Amino acid sequence: MTFGERFKKLRIEKGLKQQELADDFNKTFEHTVTKSSISQYEHNKKSPEIKALKKFALYFDVSIDYLLGVSNCRHVNIERLECNWQKEILYYMKCFFLNHTVDRHTKDAFFKEITNIYFDSLKSSNLKY
Repeated sequence: MTFGERFKKLRIEKGLKQQELADDFNKTFEHTVTKSSISQYEHNKKSPEIKALKKFALYFDVSIDYLLGVSNCRHVNIERLECNWQKEILYYMKCFFLNHTVDRHTKDAFFKEITNIYFDSLKSSNLKY
């Protein structure tokens, strides 16, 4: 996804028209961006300066890498969790469960604990399962 496509998607997610985005952004960050500039960003005809890019990332609450289309991880603070930790956790779990030196009882106990953590997390977030 290009910067322009991602930028437009984020604007639409906020439910804003181009002029509304310009007005709100300028008021929030004491910056001057025009409707025309936003249109040019969305059509990949123009890129914001680095200073404005940082502010747009803050405004949309996403990482700069996400905004630029370099990464699909929306947030800097959870980027490692979304992109790396899941793979690492799955790798180590696979190693554990495929390890023939670990007895069945230990594997069952570990699986039960993981299952309990999962269902407790659903309860605490008020999600139904």
